[in-house]
Amino acid sequence: MNARRSDWAEDVWVVEARGRLDAGLAPELEAQLNALLAAGHAHIVVDFARVSYISSSGLKVLLVAMRAARKQGGDIRLCAMSERVRDVFTLSGFHKIFAIHLTEREAAAAFLGGEVG
Repeated sequence: MNARRSDWAEDVWVVEARGRLDAGLAPELEAQLNALLAAGHAHIVVDFARVSYISSSGLKVLLVAMRAARKQGGDIRLCAMSERVRDVFTLSGFHKIFAIHLTEREAAAAFLGGEVG
């Protein structure tokens, strides 16, 4: 996983998740999100374009990070999910907790009230 500043909004950071977000890789995602939050970056988009699966371990990491981001006045938004991963969010009810966007650009724009720079 790597993190980078969004191409669409200066104050938004993107974490490019990959693989199977289960007990094996969820700690890596957690470390990346915690590092951004510790640095004061609370507007985060998690890009799911390269994620093939997410388990309860991955969902928990996202939930804990979202709560921390909101305490800092930010949020965690998700984008580019496959249908399979999106189904997990729907079945678990997490689609009601997280804003899920089709693209990184849409997710970044949502932080800016719909405007993209």
